Amino acid sequence: MLTDEERYLFDLNGYIVLENVLTPKEVADANAAIDCHIDKMRVRPPEQSLSGESPGLKGEFGRGEMGGMLAWEEPYCLPFRHMLAHPRIVLALNEILGKGFRMDHHMFLLSMEKGAEGHTFHGSSGPGFDPNQYYIWQNGRMHNGLTVVTFQLTDVNPGDGGVSVIPGSHKSNVACPSSIRRYEKHQGEIRQVVCKAGGAVIFTEATTHGTLPWTADHPRRSILTRYTAGNMAYVPSYDIPEWANERERAVMEKPYHSRLNRPFLEE
Repeated sequence: MLTDEERYLFDLNGYIVLENVLTPKEVADANAAIDCHIDKMRVRPPEQSLSGESPGLKGEFGRGEMGGMLAWEEPYCLPFRHMLAHPRIVLALNEILGKGFRMDHHMFLLSMEKGAEGHTFHGSSGPGFDPNQYYIWQNGRMHNGLTVVTFQLTDVNPGDGGVSVIPGSHKSNVACPSSIRRYEKHQGEIRQVVCKAGGAVIFTEATTHGTLPWTADHPRRSILTRYTAGNMAYVPSYDIPEWANERERAVMEKPYHSRLNRPFLEE
């Protein structure tokens, strides 16, 4: 479960930062695994820019993207499989999404070198109701649609760029204006999320969020996985791979209601 402070901050802002979720060795092992597979990295070409031609979000080149780490050969896959059903993340998601939550989108890496472009802001619970991206508080507990867990494998310091949010926008009843989505006005309402290597950022997709251009000399490396409630799916569900252990299988279950003997993770 969440602490009182984490519960309050998630309800207030639409995101929380969990510090020291991974040990320094786990961070080092994950980075070493990425280094060994760096040839699989894909950098977005100019025609697939995410900046929307916004002057404040444009960069010299696109971000790097890589998937498939859960299926890498051992030992390189092991740090990422541990993240998938990490005990600290399970504690948080059991409350944010409910017990029996599931992985909706496969885990992937976002990498940004100095000069990489940003991403226009997107997501919000308003004004229309999106049955996949929402935040509701009812009967004394929160209910969320798609929720993102981001493990940081490098430090994200103030001013570095990277994932940024409009705090409280998950409860907005008014559509976010284009000028704000494009980072052209009211930039003071946007908060760049600071998180040290080994920490994790959890946010609901209902929170309006985007990415600011990366300015730090060191690269950004973020491992993202999207989860949702156990009875829901945004993308077609995946078959459970043979390599998955009991904990991983529970997170990878296809969508169905928890009352139908859905496996729960309690830690």
